[in-house]
Amino acid sequence: MKMHIKQFKEMAQNLMMIKDDTLKEIENIPDEIRKEYLKHKIKNCSSYMVSHTSENEHWLHGNTILTYWNHDTGYSRKYLGLAFPDNFESWSFKNDKQASEAFLTHHEMENN
Repeated sequence: MKMHIKQFKEMAQNLMMIKDDTLKEIENIPDEIRKEYLKHKIKNCSSYMVSHTSENEHWLHGNTILTYWNHDTGYSRKYLGLAFPDNFESWSFKNDKQASEAFLTHHEMENN
């Protein structure tokens, strides 16, 4: 019985709230630092939401909101080096409370 509990705890530590396709996209990012940053935010998030209209994914991690846009965010901006070459975007707030309020408000607005 103890072995099963230990295995479950180890398995739970590796779980992430994320769609399989989104995780595959992260795994294909060539920048290892960016890849690990995104995985850390997702793995340690306190809240996760998927917009029912656009299928955008949103994670709340401390004072940061991370979003995966389920559409191209602008090839020309990426080509010019003005944006990351992926569809992830994040916002940092002064504190966790502000981030949490913005997280809930943004999700409500996106689903209307």
